[in-house]
Amino acid sequence: MLPFECGTQQLTRSTLHSHSEFRKPRRTYLYVATRLISILNNILTFSVNIENENEEKVYLKVTQTHLLVSCSVDTDKTYLSRYAYFLLDKYLNFYPAKDMDNFYWPDFFDATGKSKFLEIENKGNTFEIKLRTKYQFFYKPGLALPLISGKYWVRRSEVQGCSVASKHKNQTEVTAYCVLDPLSLHIQNQDNKELTLLIPIKITLNKDQRSFKSMLRYMNPSNSYELTVEDDDQYLLNNICKEMWKNTLFFQNKNAKTGILSKKYIERNLTQFKLWEQAFPLVSGQKFVYYQPIYGLRYIKGKPTKKDISSCEFSPEIPTLKFFLKDKGDYYTLEIKFSVNEKIFNFASHLTTHYFAASDIDPKRFYLLGSPEDAELVSFFARINFSLPVLKKHYHSHFKVFTDKIRRLYGIKNDKLKLPA
Repeated sequence: MLPFECGTQQLTRSTLHSHSEFRKPRRTYLYVATRLISILNNILTFSVNIENENEEKVYLKVTQTHLLVSCSVDTDKTYLSRYAYFLLDKYLNFYPAKDMDNFYWPDFFDATGKSKFLEIENKGNTFEIKLRTKYQFFYKPGLALPLISGKYWVRRSEVQGCSVASKHKNQTEVTAYCVLDPLSLHIQNQDNKELTLLIPIKITLNKDQRSFKSMLRYMNPSNSYELTVEDDDQYLLNNICKEMWKNTLFFQNKNAKTGILSKKYIERNLTQFKLWEQAFPLVSGQKFVYYQPIYGLRYIKGKPTKKDISSCEFSPEIPTLKFFLKDKGDYYTLEIKFSVNEKIFNFASHLTTHYFAASDIDPKRFYLLGSPEDAELVSFFARINFSLPVLKKHYHSHFKVFTDKIRRLYGIKNDKLKLPA
């Protein structure tokens, strides 16, 4: 039994070496041939040949916290056979660690060993296991769910944006603002991810003074351009933009000796949300506001690319998150939507921006969410198309604690489902 890295199904080479004294010979080549014979009820059966020795079978089962290993010879609770060791060594290849989540599908197989949810493709020395097309995602025990406390944040009051002033009359070069949204924000879970922020940009206007002709440059704190201020609101807003830029790059400030981050993601995220609350009424009063998904702030320099930027607008209402639990036969789905003025909307299918809600019918109208916890929930559900399926077998033992918190803080409409006690 080999333990995975905490919270993952990741096997490391150091773990393998700590459970076996076998090693590859350094000076000579050792021939090891492996073949995945079958997968039945989450048990992987491999054939292993070492040099001219007899073929032996190795059996693996991926659980939530450990890799269970058995072999047709030698292996027991305290000893890992040569065949098992060299199979796993070859699986790791030259990597220090490898994820085995692809082989972790608890309770997804029926008594015959088949699965209505999975497609299994034999590729010779391995199997590709993936969800069928109709299932984009499924909860598996051990999946990290958003932390919900409901204690550390008081939902803000609705604020009205400043009226949009027509102060650009007869001007050709003006200051606009752009929401920069890192596409990796919803994918990565490390402390070094960047955050959604606002940045001033210089644009030139067409003769109608209603649309831009060209974009001149990003006005980020790292360049040497002087930022002209057209009114008090822009002065305040520009200072907030500087703080956002500094905060989102704070992960670069590591202790030179220990490599420890001076600020964790949760701290930076809370700070960034507070800055957005300050910026919201000010940017709502700006005439030219845009949105741009980005791959990283290192690319934000020089002249913006016109095709990458689209106009957007901000609405002052606070969106309320709505959750729906639906019975799909063998499983439930927990779906998330939002409401504004008692009207319920679906989230925009390709929503990426972290602190805002946007509907599928008006995806460039942004509503600032009510709290950082709202933002974390929306970010999590955005990765899975705003619907989280969970097998009924897993609901009571693994998922109910999460839905109980959702129900207490947000409410859940469950269409009179008969849920397990």
